[in-house]
Amino acid sequence: MNALTQPTPLDQARQLLESTLRFVRKSDDPYVISRFGDLLIRIDVAAALLKRAELIQAQGQSTAEIDVAFTEAQIASSEALLAASNAEFELTGQRTALPPSLDDPLRWKYQIVGNYRLNNVVPPRVRSAV
Repeated sequence: MNALTQPTPLDQARQLLESTLRFVRKSDDPYVISRFGDLLIRIDVAAALLKRAELIQAQGQSTAEIDVAFTEAQIASSEALLAASNAEFELTGQRTALPPSLDDPLRWKYQIVGNYRLNNVVPPRVRSAV
């Protein structure tokens, strides 16, 4: 991410997790510890899916496969951001206002991935930031 671009949902999820961590660091509450484990896994999965999409793109696979791989990464990143935002509120009582990074409904992204993987229907050429 450079200074001219908005942070991606994955970047935002990492930032929210870090700010929440500063608030509850050294907690011995099993719920807090578990919640952080869950969020870390969600963020790591999103990052791995993004790396996978970039690898698929670098390998020059089909446009449809590239688009679906990036859509999968977008879904995971957005879900991680939503989970991090909810955890921030649950654990700190505060909620950071999120920029309009989730303006692309996830329900359509799930449909794109499912239709491609199940029915081999090529997705439309629309991609937003991960």
